[in-house]
Amino acid sequence: MAELGLSFYPTLGLEDAERHLEEAIRLGCRHLFTSLHLPESHVDDWRAIRRLFAKAARAGISIAADVSRESLARFGATPDNLSPIAELGIETLRLDYGFTMEETARIVQSGGFTIQINASSMTREEVEKLVKSGIAPEKLTALHNFYPRPETGLSLAFYRRQNRMFRQFGIKTAGFIPSLKEPRGPLFAGLPTVEAHRRASTVLAAAELTAEGLTDIVYFGDPGPGEEEWTAAQHAVSGTIPLRVQWLDPPPEELLPLLTSVHITPRDEAELVIRSSLGRTFTRERGILPAPRNTIERPAGTITIDNARYPRYAGELQVTRVDLPPDERVNVLGQVVPEDRALLKLIGPGMKFVFVS
Repeated sequence: MAELGLSFYPTLGLEDAERHLEEAIRLGCRHLFTSLHLPESHVDDWRAIRRLFAKAARAGISIAADVSRESLARFGATPDNLSPIAELGIETLRLDYGFTMEETARIVQSGGFTIQINASSMTREEVEKLVKSGIAPEKLTALHNFYPRPETGLSLAFYRRQNRMFRQFGIKTAGFIPSLKEPRGPLFAGLPTVEAHRRASTVLAAAELTAEGLTDIVYFGDPGPGEEEWTAAQHAVSGTIPLRVQWLDPPPEELLPLLTSVHITPRDEAELVIRSSLGRTFTRERGILPAPRNTIERPAGTITIDNARYPRYAGELQVTRVDLPPDERVNVLGQVVPEDRALLKLIGPGMKFVFVS
């Protein structure tokens, strides 16, 4: 199960950063990412930034900060003296360009910080060298870049290939998804790691990053996603895929407890449909025998329940992966909304999903 984090950017405006921090605290966020060396930085009140970091630390939030030599110097720190950074409550440093392998090793071995390395650009040879330098893999997280300019983000295939490589070394991984609610300037085009996620739904972006257990932390790159996007992402990173649905008719009251439950797919994955392990047990225990109704065509994304004409299978609840013909033994209950049908390919054996009306 992955964890969810947010981003805030005090150097782009203290008022907005404080609002975003308050939102993070209200949502129960435990991971914050920030960058101390953005080209657009225009804040000189570093004491105020210190106060924000201290407030986050008091709230139990772990802060990861992307730093450069220049930004370290603004706080009176150097690669060999990071105590001014530690005093801010920052627990994790993202070291990118400008730091040597030897400096990275010394910072980790000093014991004061965990380190994020650049997952998007590091090669296997560089990772091997880092590990051979004596750095314990559990002190490292491989965090991918985010890409403000449209058309420059990673492919999902490359993202997963890199993460599989880090997994082989026992290194945790992290990536970014955008927020469509409050995209960050100056381009306001989202801050995703994967280009295909730039305008994708929050659920799809989070679910694709965490598929196959390849991501440990998913950060919103843009600040201020709000409760709706946060909740959607929380579902996805926790391993439960929410599917928004349109019911053909108001569901029978006797089936409401079933349709509002969290469903688990069997381990023996069906090719043509997504099966729920709850349906038949639920109806059998309650003596429910669905009467034939709406036995119509079942295009991909159709939610169905087997009726009384299907001996032994009555109560079987499914979502179709492909277009299927009408069957007098199968009632159509509704449809997954078109925007969420791409999520169906992510629901594999033993996974959870829930219907959202």
